[in-house]
Amino acid sequence: MIELIQLLNKGIIMLMTKTTPEVNEYLLTLNDRCDRCNAQAYVKAVGLDGELLFCAHHYNKIVDNAVGYDKIMKFAINIVDERDKLIENKLKGQD
Repeated sequence: MIELIQLLNKGIIMLMTKTTPEVNEYLLTLNDRCDRCNAQAYVKAVGLDGELLFCAHHYNKIVDNAVGYDKIMKFAINIVDERDKLIENKLKGQD
């Protein structure tokens, strides 16, 4: 055991650890559809008067425009943004 510790201290033996990949839990499903075009929704804006669902394209159009950004920020109490799902799905396709 002492020899093993000495080898570890010299960097000759490296300990291998197994890590589990991070698993994202998403709230939006395939049944959630964009209010504008009926595509799959990746963003949900929740306001006092209800909720709005957006595909990535239409949400990007809103937040890239100063007036649209101001309006959505005034409306929303909470925004669920799952556009990273698109990147994750694209990376899975490259395996």
